Amino acid sequence: MTVPTPEFAGKAAIVTGGGSGIGATIARAFAREGARVAIAGRSLDKLARTAAAIEAKYGSVLAVQADVAEARDCERLIAAALEAFGAADILINNAALFAAHPLLDANAAEAARFFAVNAIGPLNAARAFARSAIARKREGAIVNVSSIAAGRPAPGLGLYSASKAALDSLTRSLALEWAPHRLRVNAVAPGHVATEGVIEDFRSGRLDQKAMLAHIPAGRIADGDDIAEAVLFLAGDRARHILGQVLTVDGGEAF
Repeated sequence: MTVPTPEFAGKAAIVTGGGSGIGATIARAFAREGARVAIAGRSLDKLARTAAAIEAKYGSVLAVQADVAEARDCERLIAAALEAFGAADILINNAALFAAHPLLDANAAEAARFFAVNAIGPLNAARAFARSAIARKREGAIVNVSSIAAGRPAPGLGLYSASKAALDSLTRSLALEWAPHRLRVNAVAPGHVATEGVIEDFRSGRLDQKAMLAHIPAGRIADGDDIAEAVLFLAGDRARHILGQVLTVDGGEAF
């Protein structure tokens, strides 16, 4: 009996915001499918814990401390992956800033930080990735992690929603400009996901789980694997003719 070859065997995947939550689940999914994985984030402790958990089952993981809002950090991240793996085939822009800030109370510095992390950060990482791929004449795939909040404003989330809307627009522009270089750019837009933070909000009563589920036709919120599987699809060969799309993964929450 022939054992199927893992989908991403031999590929090198980079996941920003890979130290916890959705990013850690995405990184684990790529490792499970045979990819060599680099994770990036601001917290070395989180990166080390996630890397150790993945390595226990799937092999070594490169952990790189980086703030995607800093272009030099993104350049260093891509260079580190190239040095470790000899290639950088896939970039997952997952790092994000989420917080509730009523717009009347938000100051210029807070607004700038939302856009620096959620929109400019993916641009920084994508540009470093693309420059490397183009110079080496290699094809590649970029998947940005957006949110249904991009098209569904909620009280207190104006800055987050606006920055994710900018990321959706950026996704389409990058796809248009870089397609001739054999670089595919798409995005996923999750609804609520059962991360540690969301689960804690249910326990504390900050979020009403029953009310939330009443607005989701599928009857549940997503888990990290729901998002990871969508990301793997867009990063893989099955999505080879898909460009500039934002794939909603929310169980119908945004209807």
